[in-house]
Amino acid sequence: MSSPIKKLLIFDRVWKIIVFLFISAVIVGSALFSIIYALINFSNILKIPIIIISVIALFLYTLIYFRLYKKKGKIITAILAILLCLLLAIPNSISFLTMYGKNAMLENNSIHTIPPDVDAFIDENGIVSYNGKNYIYNENITTILFMGIDKTNIDKTYKNGKNGQADAIYAVTIDTSNGDTTVIGISRDTMTDIKIYSGEGNYIRTEKRQLCLAYAYGDGKDMSCESTIWSVSNVLCGVPINTYMAVDLNAVRVLNDAVGGVAVPAYNSSMTKKTGKMITLRGNDVYKYIRSRNINKTESNAHRMTRQIDYLKAFSSKAIERTKKDISTPVNLYNKVNQYSVSTLSVDKITFLTSVFFNGNMNIEFKNIEGEIGVEGNYAAFYPDNQKLYELVLDVFYKEI
Repeated sequence: MSSPIKKLLIFDRVWKIIVFLFISAVIVGSALFSIIYALINFSNILKIPIIIISVIALFLYTLIYFRLYKKKGKIITAILAILLCLLLAIPNSISFLTMYGKNAMLENNSIHTIPPDVDAFIDENGIVSYNGKNYIYNENITTILFMGIDKTNIDKTYKNGKNGQADAIYAVTIDTSNGDTTVIGISRDTMTDIKIYSGEGNYIRTEKRQLCLAYAYGDGKDMSCESTIWSVSNVLCGVPINTYMAVDLNAVRVLNDAVGGVAVPAYNSSMTKKTGKMITLRGNDVYKYIRSRNINKTESNAHRMTRQIDYLKAFSSKAIERTKKDISTPVNLYNKVNQYSVSTLSVDKITFLTSVFFNGNMNIEFKNIEGEIGVEGNYAAFYPDNQKLYELVLDVFYKEI
């Protein structure tokens, strides 16, 4: 055998070994990554099936190796290889989506502030001194801003200033270390700085107006959401808001029916007092319950927020119950409502949040910002109590040290 042919055969053999080692490293590394990540980050409900699937994948790879080594059963070996790829895709997808979602939801680049007339101090390390105690921001907190927009088609946009108002505004904060969740109701009438844009979308200035208008002055899409986030973050003393989801009126009915209807406390004809009975909302019934208010009364939005919180409590309870039975429930709900929303709540974030809830206690607490209701011109205005507002922020977003 000539020397060039020998060299070619040796090169071919070495190349096959290199390719084999590379493939082995990818397969074994992927399986081990999923096992280790599951052990560290997931509860038993996710941890156990992911580890089992990864171990089965490693067993299949070993079986494939020996069949290839003995050069037998090509068809069976090919089937085993396909099964291996499918099995590895499951734990790897969950692990990588969870990892990317976690990184996205825990970004913190905000500048925290103290409301006027509140006797507190923040040092250069971000430590807050208030009422003789010290606090530090909880880096495990993530916040999602949910906005209910008073229009039936969120895809239909107009010129800036006429793109619908954020009638329902709720900041959902989640401690990703234990699953503790707090839903903060923020009045649409809160007087705060909002960004004003021209009809062409050019920034003009900031003005103190009702918070709900922050959405209207945007483009009805991402600019509106980002503008509302900016204003809400200012209301909440500069805490970061990592994700948003704005939904139109159609989304509410779709979500309500997706969980089979929601049982809530019944109210009287003026929708201001509970009757002591329960009703189940289905289809268009949900609109009256969460939207009705007498615009001639300044306190009407406060009554509406009470009903909205009643509804959110009932809806979240039912959604959690379904998620315990079917882990795909959050993603399914997201897919149903996606066409009626503008959102940065992606599949990787939902996967991460699902793992958080299964690791934690799934407890949800609802809070409102306290303050006074007044009038600005012809419209209702809500003025937060700065002292109580700051104490709420410290309670939800900070840890005592």
